[in-house]
Amino acid sequence: MISEDEDVSLTGSDFEFHLTTSKRKLNSTQGATSPKRVRHLSVSGSSQSQTPEESRGLGPHGAQTEGRITACHLYEAVRSGRSALLTVIDDWLEEYRRDREAGILELINFVVQCSGCKGVVTREMFSRLQNADIISHLTTEFNEDSVSYPLVSVGSQWRHFREGVCEFVSLLVRGCRNSLLYDDFLFSSFIALLTGLADSQVRAFRHTSTLITMRLMSSIVSVAAEVTAQALMTRRRCELEKNKPVEHRAIDRIEELESSYRELLEHQEDLRSLMNGIFKGVFIHRYRDRVPEIRAICMEEMGVWLRENPASFFNDEHLKYVGWMLHDKQAAVRLQCVLTLQKLYVEKDFISRLELFTSRFKERILCMILDKDSDVAVETVKLLLLIKQQTDEGLSEEECAAVYPLVFATHRGLACAAGRFLYLTLCSVLDERSDKRSVSVLRLLAHFFIESKYHEHAAYLVDSLWDVAGEELKDWELMTSLLLQESGVEDELESALIDIMMCAVRQASEATPPSSRVQRKNLTAREKRLQAQERRRITNHFIPQLPQLLAKFSADVGKVSCLLRAPLYFQLEVYSTSGRLEKCLDLLLSQVCDIMLKHREDSVLDACVRVLCALCSDCYSFCGRAERAVSQLLDSTVEKFSSNLAEILQGSADEDDLYGAASSLNILAVFSSARDLTGRNLFEFCFQLLKMGIETREINEKLMVPALKCSVFHLFWEGAKIMQQTPARDKAELKRVMKALHSFCVVCQSCLSVAQSLIRNQAFVCLCDVLLVFGKLCEGDGSPLQRFSPDDSLKAEMASFIIDYVFSEPDEDLPGEEECEEMKMSALLQKRNQLSGYCKLIIYGVLELRAATDVLKYYSKFYRDFGDIIKETLSKSKMISSVESARTVCLCLQQVCASTCV
Repeated sequence: MISEDEDVSLTGSDFEFHLTTSKRKLNSTQGATSPKRVRHLSVSGSSQSQTPEESRGLGPHGAQTEGRITACHLYEAVRSGRSALLTVIDDWLEEYRRDREAGILELINFVVQCSGCKGVVTREMFSRLQNADIISHLTTEFNEDSVSYPLVSVGSQWRHFREGVCEFVSLLVRGCRNSLLYDDFLFSSFIALLTGLADSQVRAFRHTSTLITMRLMSSIVSVAAEVTAQALMTRRRCELEKNKPVEHRAIDRIEELESSYRELLEHQEDLRSLMNGIFKGVFIHRYRDRVPEIRAICMEEMGVWLRENPASFFNDEHLKYVGWMLHDKQAAVRLQCVLTLQKLYVEKDFISRLELFTSRFKERILCMILDKDSDVAVETVKLLLLIKQQTDEGLSEEECAAVYPLVFATHRGLACAAGRFLYLTLCSVLDERSDKRSVSVLRLLAHFFIESKYHEHAAYLVDSLWDVAGEELKDWELMTSLLLQESGVEDELESALIDIMMCAVRQASEATPPSSRVQRKNLTAREKRLQAQERRRITNHFIPQLPQLLAKFSADVGKVSCLLRAPLYFQLEVYSTSGRLEKCLDLLLSQVCDIMLKHREDSVLDACVRVLCALCSDCYSFCGRAERAVSQLLDSTVEKFSSNLAEILQGSADEDDLYGAASSLNILAVFSSARDLTGRNLFEFCFQLLKMGIETREINEKLMVPALKCSVFHLFWEGAKIMQQTPARDKAELKRVMKALHSFCVVCQSCLSVAQSLIRNQAFVCLCDVLLVFGKLCEGDGSPLQRFSPDDSLKAEMASFIIDYVFSEPDEDLPGEEECEEMKMSALLQKRNQLSGYCKLIIYGVLELRAATDVLKYYSKFYRDFGDIIKETLSKSKMISSVESARTVCLCLQQVCASTCV
């Protein structure tokens, strides 16, 4: 229990506890012994010799054994939590009045037991030894091998121990506030010993005695505030009585009030002496103790003193300790300081006294919103909100702007606290009674989202504001009316509003935060019921409104892509409940099909296909109607592509033919990723197109990229059908699929060396996917596809691609700083995707482990960009074969050394 790293007092251990002696003498009937003098805490002096039996209270004197039993009774009452502490304290007070030394011994031994010490302070020790000698003796009773004591013990029986000790101390002071608190024996002796224990090298003594002393101080401070109020009231009543005319004055009453007032002043002086002794003897040393729990206790109780007795404590002399500890290294202490300040700033009466503190420590508080401990950061944002609300010029606009970006933080608690700060700050300028308040709120939030430059993270903003601005965010009627009104709003504001609205629809429908924010695994029954209600409300509102919104914004890529997410959150079965809603379904299908024909952007086409596939699900009675619309769209698209392709293959195609073929092929490629289109024989058309481009070198990337996508998805669908069939499947068809697979790999290999980066990158991704799906992943399922593996030339070509295009320095000659950063990030993500695909081929056995040498040798140079992928590849290779992995590393090192020497 005693170690050199534990804290010893920073200012020495020879603190002498002085108390002012009261003029009132103790009644001799209170105890048989004479009043005990207040002993000085001194490390000098030695304990007198005692037998072990006497030191443990096991000697012939029955009083010691009885005191031990009673102390155990107090300890067990607090530890178990089953006894009524008020009754226990009343019994102890009765015992104390009969024998005050026995009573104080019970209290002292209670503290010793709470510290986890097996020693006992006997009557003889208490009478003959100094406090320092008593503490030295108790220290020897500790089990030095144990690091646990009640305050830090875990388990159900210790869960409420600390609260029990604090309640016991508070009730003790309340029970003594009218008499024993002011005698010259009980609290002066008790506090003197606690002060010595708080200065001990034993952590358990310091922790326990500091907790008890600080809570004792808080209770005394509370009593002192009451006594001060009583003294003021008594003086006023006395002055009122004196100001009466002589004939109406009650002399006896005045004398009684003056006597009460003098007694209250004496009480004030006694309490002030106790408080000064505790503050200077314990707090001043322990608020910077090495143990963070002790420092946190001091900060917590300091907050109580400031609130309970502001006349004595609420000044810069005491506030500075809280400010200093905002810099503490331990998060628990910083958190306690912030919580203490919250309770101060919430009181309007304290704000004027906090002005100097605010100006002095505001910069530190602002830094703490980025604290590495999330709890500290959350509570700091709440504190800053209080400062903003309670003070006129507490935070400037620039200081508020430092908090706003936290709404996009991944920690949900911090983001929600920042969301509340943002919402209340933005709305502070709005009239609460205005009919257009909700409109103003939505506009302010949309403007903030635009200015934030986090335009891809609207879901995080909505989640952060959900608890405080849920009413406005779920006002679908207001948002759609703003978007559909003829005058309209600014284009940028429209985009932001649509994005926010769709993210709010998702949040209400799914009742879950964004993926990277921690969430509960299961919703409660009430949350599930509210989720269903919100989803029903969303469905009923947006079914008639969505076709109008799509019609208005069909030409805008960003807006229409966002709006097309809405049907995914509907209760789609509602469409079949009435004829009116079926008309709305027809309108939606018509709008989605028209949008697909208008746009070539992948984001729009992907969104359209998701909606159409959801509507075509077999679980809905209207799926036949949706299937017909999709079939008509596909028929017209395939027909258009076929006619344009014929012109292209004949060499007579013009720009319109090329554009039409590319548009049609884009639609078919996106549909191929979600639906089986193998019956339309698109692979032959696409393969002819790819082969012609490679052979003639007249490469059109707008045609070849979607052709590669369409071809690879065709092969996937074919492979899925083969793997679902029995081994007796037609061998001719299997041979045809394998031949198509081989031909496609040859074409992709040729595409790896073309100049157009879009075609080259798409071909590499297709190769990785095809080899992974049709390679070793099929092993063991009885499918003949397992025989397919890349030849040596393809392996070499793919390795060269990795070296030339993945492990290459980024192009620095990119225009525009912002555009440059965005393009660099996009290029890096693409390279990571390509490297991941290649490493998967190694891990799953499609490529030999030695192929990893082309990856491992770039670990050091490209650690920042690809270090996580390369490390994971190496780790998996060790699991596959530690011997082969070691050989691969050795080969890698040989190649690196050889290249270095050259």
